[in-house]
Amino acid sequence: MDTPSTRAEFEERLNYAREHLNNGIMQFAKGLRGPDSLLKVRYLPNGRIDFLSVDEMARLTANQTYQMRNMDFGEMLLDDKGR
Repeated sequence: MDTPSTRAEFEERLNYAREHLNNGIMQFAKGLRGPDSLLKVRYLPNGRIDFLSVDEMARLTANQTYQMRNMDFGEMLLDDKGR
């Protein structure tokens, strides 16, 4: 997995995941902490993300969501014979 190397990259991933969650593009099974963690991320007065409010679940969800942004899930549904 490609991990962010700068604060700007990490904020981009968190904002990307939060936007997908708010727009209903990303959904979670009932009882999972993913959406709660992303929605609890706070912003500083200058508009930057308060990293003290980012827990491990929010970080993992943001990185995974961003990493999967260009995946073709249609290919994943096909078996080895192309069906």
